[in-house]
Amino acid sequence: MSFARTLLISCLGVSIAAAQPAPPPAKAKAAKQYVDAGLAAQNTGDYDTAITFYEKAYELVPHPVLLFNMAQAHRLAKRDERALELYKKYLAADPKGAQAKTASEIVAEIEAKLAATKAAEQAEAARAEEQAKKDAAAARPVEVRSAPEPARPGAEPPPSPGSPGKTLRIAGIGVGAVGVVGVGVGIVFGLKARSISDELSELHGVYSKDKEDDGKRANAFAIAGLVGGTVLVAAGVTLYWRGHVAKGRAERVAVTPMIGDQMAGFAVSGLLP
Repeated sequence: MSFARTLLISCLGVSIAAAQPAPPPAKAKAAKQYVDAGLAAQNTGDYDTAITFYEKAYELVPHPVLLFNMAQAHRLAKRDERALELYKKYLAADPKGAQAKTASEIVAEIEAKLAATKAAEQAEAARAEEQAKKDAAAARPVEVRSAPEPARPGAEPPPSPGSPGKTLRIAGIGVGAVGVVGVGVGIVFGLKARSISDELSELHGVYSKDKEDDGKRANAFAIAGLVGGTVLVAAGVTLYWRGHVAKGRAERVAVTPMIGDQMAGFAVSGLLP
């Protein structure tokens, strides 16, 4: 009886007759015994032992269908990459063999499975890397800035973080504006004093104490407004100029209104740069 009829190789219950030149009877018999032992081990789920017996049979009789059997055992043992290698080796050795169609279908299935697994692993690696970056960012120490020390009584305040001389420029504009108003008030009262003087002249020597007092007050306010306003305008210009050239020193400026019987104006005091 030829080897092709005596060496029956089956995987998953399918018997396959191998058609190739008959090997020496002794090798054929030994190979058949290994194949039978391999099938028995595979049926019990002992895939590693089955593979060992298939490999021994293949050493004696290198029939392509034994490659298919080894591939099946590796696939059942969840070793897809090794199984894929053996399926392809079987198809290369016997592309039109009895199990060629089955092997081709399994190859496509395993390749798709491995591609999906690789994509999932890459996605998981990217997610883990992103999470690691977030964890590293969260673990960075937070810079804690200490509160500034309270100013000691009498100590000069630190330089203003804003524009150098800004306070002086604002004060200069304010003082100058008040000075302009003062000049305007002086002009108004000056005109009033002039009007009262004209009225007294028209009385042709008739004395009017009320008119004279009104004239004196109007004249005093006119002088105070003109003089005080002019001074304030000059002070405003000076303050604005000093604020313009200031280089970051702290400014403490106070503008205080001053009103008296013979004057009206503002007093400017503070630290100038």
